[in-house]
Amino acid sequence: MKKAFTMIELVFVIVILGILAGVAISRYFAVGQDSHQAVLISFVGTLNRTMGESFWSLSMNENKNGSIVNLVPNENAKFLSKYIQIPKEINSNDINLSKCGDGEYKTVMTANAKIAGADYNITCKNGTAVAAPYFRLIRIKDNKILVSRD
Repeated sequence: MKKAFTMIELVFVIVILGILAGVAISRYFAVGQDSHQAVLISFVGTLNRTMGESFWSLSMNENKNGSIVNLVPNENAKFLSKYIQIPKEINSNDINLSKCGDGEYKTVMTANAKIAGADYNITCKNGTAVAAPYFRLIRIKDNKILVSRD
């Protein structure tokens, strides 16, 4: 007597494989978005730990009282890229460090949603005579601050 799978058994196997494939594919795309967010978190962390301090020091040496607003030339991306690699997730044309807010955070960069998978803003609070400038990463969809120094 020949042994074979029944039609119902084959249908159940196909349904289970379809469900597993659906879960795996959705998780695959979520991992991609998580990696882009991790790049942005790392970038803003580097801005806070090294670049903000360096710009602040440069500003103090040029008697600008810690402010980085007038320190940066018009070509912000070119100026910034001399010191740090700007990730592909950042819209290089939108970088404007001269918008750093005095006492409050203002948007100075945005992320490219097509690459990053979501909208993000990088905001800056300008430096003073006693404090370096601070940068934040904010995810727009839920207004969540992902990186902050204060």
